[in-house]
Order: sequence, then C-alpha cells, then structure tokens
Amino acid sequence: MKVCILAPEFLPVWGGVGAYIVELVRHMPSKVDLHIVTPFRERIGHSRVSSGDYNFSEHFGSNVHIHFISRAFDTFFYNASFQHAVAKYVPKLVKEEKIDLIHSHTAHMPDLLLSFRKLRVPVVTTIHTTIKGQRQGTKSSGMTFGELDLSEKMTFLAYPILRLIESFYLTKPRYYITVSQWMKCQLLKDYPKMVSRRIFVIRNAVDVQIFSPSANTADKWFEDKNVILFTGRLIAAKGINVVIDSISEIIKMHENAYFVFIGPGNPIPYIKRLKSKGVSNSYYRFLGYVKDRKDLVSYYRSASVYVAPTFYENLPIRILEAMACGVPVIATNVCAIPEVIENGVEGILIQPGSARALINAISMLLEDESLRKELGRNARKKVEKHFNWKDAAHKTLNIYEHVLSGER
Repeated sequence: MKVCILAPEFLPVWGGVGAYIVELVRHMPSKVDLHIVTPFRERIGHSRVSSGDYNFSEHFGSNVHIHFISRAFDTFFYNASFQHAVAKYVPKLVKEEKIDLIHSHTAHMPDLLLSFRKLRVPVVTTIHTTIKGQRQGTKSSGMTFGELDLSEKMTFLAYPILRLIESFYLTKPRYYITVSQWMKCQLLKDYPKMVSRRIFVIRNAVDVQIFSPSANTADKWFEDKNVILFTGRLIAAKGINVVIDSISEIIKMHENAYFVFIGPGNPIPYIKRLKSKGVSNSYYRFLGYVKDRKDLVSYYRSASVYVAPTFYENLPIRILEAMACGVPVIATNVCAIPEVIENGVEGILIQPGSARALINAISMLLEDESLRKELGRNARKKVEKHFNWKDAAHKTLNIYEHVLSGER
C-alpha cells in the first residue's frame, strides 16, 4: 500500500498536528510505503530551528519518503502557498508513485485546491480542530488583539471567509478521522450533511516507550524546585494567560515553585504581564522550542505538576505526554479532555478561565505528594491502556484498508 500524507506541520514539531503526523509515520507498519508531502520550515521559536536541522533517515524507516514542496516562514500565510503547491505537485506524485490513498489533515485544509483536481484516489482527512473552535478559544481568553499570535490575529481578521471555506471543505464527500468522540459529535451538530458512518474516531496517542516515568534522579532538571510545567505553542486559546495570572499568588504560598514554559511562540506579552505583577524572573523561564525529544521527556519528568488550562483544544497530545510520564495534570473540563481525565482519578479538572481554580489546584497538589503520585500512576496506566501509538497506528491502517476495499 502506498499512502501520501499531506503534512502542513512535520519536523520541527510546532503544534499538535505536527506531533500527530510524526508519530503516525513512526508507528505505521513498515509494509506501508509513506510519501510525506510537507513544507520546509525555515525557522521556529527563539532557537530558530528549521527542517534542515534534522536527519530524517535517523527518525524514520526506509519506507518513508519526504517531499518538501514549499517553504514556511510563519504560522499562517505559509499554508496558502502549501495548498497551491499541493494542487500542483500531488497529481504528479500520485501518477508516478501509483499512490493508493491520500491522508490529509485539517483545520489546515492542505488539499483544498487539490479537491478541484480529478484524482481517482480516495482521501481520508483527520480533523484535529476547526477554525470555528479556534476562534472561540481565542476569544474566550480575553487577551487583547495585540497580544495574540499571528495565526490567531489572522483567523480573527479573515474569519468570515475562512469559515465559509471550511464549511465547503467539510461537506466534500470523503472519509474522516476525528481524534475524539467529542469532535465527532461537534461535527455532526455543526455540519448535518456529514455522514456519521464515514467519520471514524481514533483518539490521539503518545509513544509510551519514550514518554515514561523515570526513577533516575540524574535524569531530572531543577532538582531543588517544584516545577509547574506548561508545554505547547504560546497562543491565547491554550490558556497560557491563566497560568501567568496564577504565578504571583502561587510563589507567595510556595517559595520553591518554579514555572517552566516550553513551546514556540512569542513570550514577550506574557513576560510583560509578569513584570507588571512584580514577579521576578527567578520564578519562571520560557525555554522556547525544545528540539531534542529526550530533553522534552526530561522536562516532563522534572515536573511536579503539569498545567493545561486551555479554552479550546480537542484532545491535547501534550496532556497525554505528561500523563505518560506519570506527572499529575491540571486541565480544564472542555472539549475532549474529560475523555482522558476523570476528575480526581487521573488528574484535576477545573473550569476554563479561572486563575483562582488553577491556584487552588496547584497548591493542593504541591502540598500533597501522595496525591501527586497517585494521580500520576493512574494517568500512566490509562494512557498505556487506551492512548498508545502502537494501537492508534494499527487502527489507522485498518481504516486505510477499509476505505480502499470500499473503493474497489
């Protein structure tokens, strides 16, 4: 079987879509020939990591073929040039390599223009998020327009046309994968013309062999600190401002509390907020994009608490990564997060937008080591059983085979 994966994000990973595609490719059985069509990312984060900094042969097997067809310099406009390049390049690739199936990913809609070409190849699209949901999350954050990331600003400005395009895209006859049951229900509610039996649910997953707890204290960072960790793009919808607004009170109650932020994006608006609240930079650090996965795992293992007070975010892979490392998670009870965390069992769920609720939850966990350990153990067990990439990749392959058998 030959599959073309349209990857608007790949390496370097700067979002959940990229993390999903990279792990799917890593865990797909080697009998599947994979052609990854993706933009070459020029820079990311303060370390300015690019696609050129990776040796792809070290990351993937010989069944994986990378096709760079455009360049990405930002987090929004690059997508239009990628859509155009896909429409020109993929028909040739399908013909020359005898591609059996195309796997696309949205809300990027990389095959938007390609859908106007008459290809006799079925398309499976994984829906990670929607433009409607992203805008709702950004709006709920309460951050000013000037504080937003470029992608969030442009989504606001171009929302009417983007929403119209998305509505057109999601009503095209094709097969869909959603990464949560919640998202499938939302799609059927918002787009009644979508056919339920053509929407498959395969929940997000994590590599439980790589993301795992460690008893080796030498493997940990910030030994003398209680680290409260946040990972992910520095965008308003992920609720990073709620974390920022909790710091001044937390450090008054817990002098050894230390907040670590990992992920690409502009930290300046958040640093300004902290300075305005009189918070010393000795209590926090923005690390930017972490290229080495081993370092990322070490940071998870060093954390006493992981926080994800998101306003909108389907089923976040970053939460699964923390859980796999045995770190107690505090997250909001929005979107599909309750599908992975039962409040008080695998983590703590709070209301979105409440710095007070986050402060109380962080303080409770920092004061109760036994509770932290219990939540961490339960979280690890849940992820191992229900959210591992080995199973998710095989389920995805089963869908490929199901779709192809229906097309014959």
